[in-house]
Amino acid sequence: MRRISFLLFLAGLLLSTGTPAELRAQEERGKMIYLTGISPSGQNLTAVLGDQGAEIPAAVLPCVTCHGRDGRGRPEGGVTPSDLTWAALTKPYGATRLGGRQRPPYTEQRLKRAITMGFDAGGAPLDIAMPRYRFTHQDLDDLVAYLKKLGEEKDQGLTETSIRVGVILAPRALLAERNNAVRAVLMAYFDRVNQRGGLYSRQIDLRFSDAPETQQERLRAARAFIEEEQLFVILAPFIAGADKEMAALAAEQAIPFIGAYSVHPQVGFPLNRQVFYLYAGLIDQGRALVTFAARQQLAQDADARSPNVAILYTEQPGHEAVAIAIEDQGRREGWSSITWRRVASASFDAVALARDFQSNGIELVFWLGPPQQENAFLEAAEALSWTPTVFIPGALTGRELFEIPKRFSGRLFLSFPTLPLDQTPDGQRDYAQLAASYALPVHQQATQWAALASAKIFTEGLNRAGKDVSRDKLITVLEGFYEFQTGFTPPITYGPNRRVGALGAYIVTVDLEQRRLAPVSGWIVPR
Repeated sequence: MRRISFLLFLAGLLLSTGTPAELRAQEERGKMIYLTGISPSGQNLTAVLGDQGAEIPAAVLPCVTCHGRDGRGRPEGGVTPSDLTWAALTKPYGATRLGGRQRPPYTEQRLKRAITMGFDAGGAPLDIAMPRYRFTHQDLDDLVAYLKKLGEEKDQGLTETSIRVGVILAPRALLAERNNAVRAVLMAYFDRVNQRGGLYSRQIDLRFSDAPETQQERLRAARAFIEEEQLFVILAPFIAGADKEMAALAAEQAIPFIGAYSVHPQVGFPLNRQVFYLYAGLIDQGRALVTFAARQQLAQDADARSPNVAILYTEQPGHEAVAIAIEDQGRREGWSSITWRRVASASFDAVALARDFQSNGIELVFWLGPPQQENAFLEAAEALSWTPTVFIPGALTGRELFEIPKRFSGRLFLSFPTLPLDQTPDGQRDYAQLAASYALPVHQQATQWAALASAKIFTEGLNRAGKDVSRDKLITVLEGFYEFQTGFTPPITYGPNRRVGALGAYIVTVDLEQRRLAPVSGWIVPR
């Protein structure tokens, strides 16, 4: 009898532990819907707006946009979103609306009606600003399950005494020296922060992860790193090469990526709220080159005709988007003659291309291709005694550029989102003290400065957020940064609709005699 009772007890225990586990899985699915407007099942979710019934993907206007990460709502544009925490929705005495009308408490069914039909718990229409959502029954159940827990959960990686910060480094096999520099400078900076008492008595606990080389492995490794280490934030992550996928991971995990390094920042609509980039990508660097070229032409001859321009790009990911942006900026500058060339690396013919451009009277060439092909093209141009002015985003060049024909000295221009002249006197002193105290590497200084800038943005955000910081509060604080001086970058500005801190570039020319890069412009922000 005792054995039967024990087995019944054990069975009951197993059943009782299985239900919460399933509930947690349901809450996680609901959390994804709340934060992203995307169904884990892959079903299309739709938001219906206003009296006209305009339909848009729910991902454009997920719940978190108005109601916030904690569900309590943020007044904006004269609209005050409802408090969606379960305690507020189910108060026994209900609530009083702005017009003075009282509503009864919500139940699960009443909440589902509000979400899908736009009526509150008392049957009155909700504010016209509140979309009505078309969900499957499963997705709606999952969302409501999460709403019951909304506001109760605490962000992972955050305790009363510590903040756990992750750093995703570049693939070590490709950029070991870069990784060593980032690791050394961040460990030095936060060791100093911790020795001074931390931030609101919290110590910064750094964790590092070297990214695998392949895109799929990098995404899987990053997700495991975030979940296994229970990270509060990702700092100065190297996401180049997996830009879109890593940005999507930040949204999926609802974890801020601060100071992300990418040549293709994801800044399109809808904005990825979690990712804050330090510098402009290739698109805005290309636009800055066009702005510089137009200014240079205007300075030489105010009545000059529109130049004959060629844009050459290869099949590399993202290069076509850069070419489109360059053409668009050229049109804004009044350029009417712009030629495109898409060149496959396998069939690249430098001589034929140079002859083609020369015969068409091309004067300005915007190059979006590998450095080796660039050199071959310029050597072919020299053989034809043809010397166009060439513009290249700096991230697409290498040391090979110092081997180009010397007749192109002063006729090759590069854009860079940062230069050593960005360092302020305070930044110079700060870095010198860290370097002396912690024996920082003498190489990769520009990389170290970028990492330091990201660290300073993060710590300033924590200071402004205060003791009761959360991921959502930190993001909101960062959105209020205006011309923040890191000491190592141009002034950093973020906003609700802006995620690139330093939106612009410097232009340098190549001095082939001295084998150096010489700045020829100040900070250029494309119009």
